[in-house]
Amino acid sequence: MTQPANPALKKSLMDVPVRVDVVLGEMRIPMDELAQMTAGDIVALERRTDEPVEIYVSDRLMARGKLVVADGQLGVTLSEIVDSREAA
Repeated sequence: MTQPANPALKKSLMDVPVRVDVVLGEMRIPMDELAQMTAGDIVALERRTDEPVEIYVSDRLMARGKLVVADGQLGVTLSEIVDSREAA
């Protein structure tokens, strides 16, 4: 990636908020079951923990990665950058 010649432009680009979502899986559950859930209930997702997760930037699939736990924190390591033509 090339650096902008104008330092002010670089700073303004770095201040733009970007939403990043990591999709661990999904589950369809009827509303009445959802309303009955309490703290500590477990919802089983469609994916296993060793399967790649999808990483979306501003609602666009950009990468895939693997879940990791480091110092008690859940995180993700990038394992693949998705070709924008593939993601479209």
